[in-house]
Amino acid sequence: MGDMANIVLGSGRQIEISPDSDLRLNLAPNDLQEVAQWAVSLINSKSEVPGFRNFGNDKIVIDNTQPEYIDVDQSNSSFRYGDYLIKIRKTLDLSNRNNKIISTLAKAKFENTPQYFGHIEIEVFGKSAEFVTVYEFIEESEDGWTWAPKKLINNDLNFTNEIASICASMHRDLKSMACDKTLDFMQVTEEIKTQIPNNFNLDSNYDFTGYPDPKRMFEIWNSKSRQYFSNLEAKKSSFSFSQTNNQMTHGDFHVGQILKSGSKYFVIDFDGSPVLQAEMKNSWAPRESDVAHFLTSISLAARVGERLNKIEYGSLNSVVRAAQDSFLSSYENQSKALGLNPLNLDLVSYLQLRQYLFEIIYAVNYLPRWLYAPVISLQQELGWANG
Repeated sequence: MGDMANIVLGSGRQIEISPDSDLRLNLAPNDLQEVAQWAVSLINSKSEVPGFRNFGNDKIVIDNTQPEYIDVDQSNSSFRYGDYLIKIRKTLDLSNRNNKIISTLAKAKFENTPQYFGHIEIEVFGKSAEFVTVYEFIEESEDGWTWAPKKLINNDLNFTNEIASICASMHRDLKSMACDKTLDFMQVTEEIKTQIPNNFNLDSNYDFTGYPDPKRMFEIWNSKSRQYFSNLEAKKSSFSFSQTNNQMTHGDFHVGQILKSGSKYFVIDFDGSPVLQAEMKNSWAPRESDVAHFLTSISLAARVGERLNKIEYGSLNSVVRAAQDSFLSSYENQSKALGLNPLNLDLVSYLQLRQYLFEIIYAVNYLPRWLYAPVISLQQELGWANG
């Protein structure tokens, strides 16, 4: 077990916060709502509480509403609390990557992230790590896995220009941010290739209603993986990697990380890739990695749109290619205008194809029903027979 800190909730109950060796916080579901209320109260009070550090800007004004649970992902539990979004960490990040990036972008007056109001850090293992963070709640917003498939179905590709501009501005504003420059991005991230298992065991009770059978998807992947790695290595041999464009990046830049509210887009979740090693959290990476990930996610969003609209997989292939070309061209133009170096397009192409492998690893480990999106996308891009 790690260090411990205690929270006295509004009800008078006391709970113990103690991360395990993997920095997971095993908070009981019925405690989370009260933790959200405790965090807002502590930020507003600016009080000193042993085991925690308190950071806040403007006062958080809450009426008589209660925190409403809205989402959970691999790293956070989220609540709407009045006009605010409360994110409670399920797994701590000792690098504090998310808050460092949010702070850097705020100082640069980057306009496409939800407004930050404050956060609480917990002191563990001799360090202070983000625990609870408060943002504005974006009204009537859709996440990217909702709005992007609709756009592709309707062949409405204007979003590519807007998000390319946002991405280029984000890269400009993060360029001066301090980060670990000792790690070799390609060397470290290439190790991920060995992490995919040869066998896939799915719980008999796993519900994949409305999705292609994950077992069948994994069978297709297994039968074609050798061909995939051959294509991947061919792309890798076509360029030599340099660190010219290395800097702090978003680290997990896909359509799902972009909220849409009205005509405005907001970039969220700067925690980095869930499949990359922890040591990469505070490390530099090429801008090409963000660009490539977004290009891959356009294809994945098309698979979501095809599934939801019950149309044949591959129907949106021409739309995908047009959207990818539009995003890449717009990004190159915007980044040039902002004084950023040109992209290594061979590196973009390689990382774009490699991202499908990362998606498969993520699906096998965390979300099996997601396997269909990268596997069917590879079927379409590499000409695999639909077995």
